[in-house]
Amino acid sequence: MDPEWLRSCWPWMGSSALGVCGLLRLMEPSKTETSELGRLMLRLVESERLRRWGLSLSAAALVAGLYQMTLMPVRKRTKDYHDHHSKHFKALRGKMFPPGFPNGWHCVCNATDLADGQVKSISALGTYMVAFRGQDGKVGVTHAFCPHMGAHLGMGGVVVGNSLQCPFHGWSFNVAGDCVSVPYRRCNRDMPESSKLHAYEVREHLERIFIWFDAEGRPPQWELTCHEKLEEDLQTGSFYLAAIRQMEFDQHCCEMHMNSADPYHFKTLHAPLPLPLLEKFITADHTATQEYGKGVVNEEPKDEWHMASFEERTHGLFLFGHPRLPVPLSATISESIETNVTFEGPTIVHFRIKTPLGVLRQVKTILPIEPFKQYVEARWYAERSVPRLIACALACIGGRALEQDREVWENKVYHKKPVLVAGDGAFLEFMRWYDQFYSEKSASLCYDW
Repeated sequence: MDPEWLRSCWPWMGSSALGVCGLLRLMEPSKTETSELGRLMLRLVESERLRRWGLSLSAAALVAGLYQMTLMPVRKRTKDYHDHHSKHFKALRGKMFPPGFPNGWHCVCNATDLADGQVKSISALGTYMVAFRGQDGKVGVTHAFCPHMGAHLGMGGVVVGNSLQCPFHGWSFNVAGDCVSVPYRRCNRDMPESSKLHAYEVREHLERIFIWFDAEGRPPQWELTCHEKLEEDLQTGSFYLAAIRQMEFDQHCCEMHMNSADPYHFKTLHAPLPLPLLEKFITADHTATQEYGKGVVNEEPKDEWHMASFEERTHGLFLFGHPRLPVPLSATISESIETNVTFEGPTIVHFRIKTPLGVLRQVKTILPIEPFKQYVEARWYAERSVPRLIACALACIGGRALEQDREVWENKVYHKKPVLVAGDGAFLEFMRWYDQFYSEKSASLCYDW
């Protein structure tokens, strides 16, 4: 049933219903009414003139309602044909945004995906890959298709010893991509170079699997380091894994990083407190600063070309956004919380949140599945002094804060030369910094999605 029709006609449906009830009541009044109102109605109905008037009014209400519902035109809203999933809109964005797959370290799966000899199929970064762990504990990530007859190694492939065996003819490949065994091969000559699978440089940190992706095929240009102190704290037991959130966004991978250059949007999109119900009437006052080419590595500031740093502070909560209606104690509590963010390359984000109860860390990874489809996983870690309930609540707030950006991110375009005014953020500086993660062949990797 058309909701627009229901919205327009519900008063007349009520009129018709009242008319029907009135007619039934007046045509066959009950003789056994016990309530005061019922007895009063009975006396009125027994008056022939009032009865006729009542029948006439009820019939008129019924006729008017039916007439309005069946014959009067409904003023409908026009249809909305904007669809950010449409091929036309994706093509428009593809012309305006940077290429969809930047060079750098990307988290392609979790260690749990490779437990018990499992083979993980991965479709991301414009290609198809498989990941597996040999019995020696080493992880390999290679292209997915066997160079022999093109079978997908993740669809039926099995780990045998330290190699991945193709389900079609039994060819086996090690973590470096070398073909180490063909069960029916009769000669002992070296396998041709074309039998080798493309293998990626792999790093395993925080139970996550990272690969180095580079459009030019160059070796890693930097190493991942921001995780080291956290990994040590987890091993000693001073920190624990508190929460894991997995999300998907139909946007470009640069958008979350671009937030660092946009302090004013904290006063619009992020002004409402990101909690159910409370966001309707409580707002927050934020400030933010950023630096590009700098980051915090293991709690020490460093100059690193592939890093950017960002600091956010909340100065209090207010009822209905009115500065004269502060939430009691919110300013004191907010001033005791410090949020520092380090972007390590184009798709890895490290948060360090200092609270009166202790420190929380969030490691967020962004994996470009397609140029405008991102898989985001956020892992929250907390000091032992922080109760798990508090850590999970902050993780929930962080997830809802991301959702405040979703509608804008998924429906915007990218201006390489935006119209800026005094008071805007450091957008041009951000663009220069993010452009470092692209090279000559980057654009050719974005196929027609």
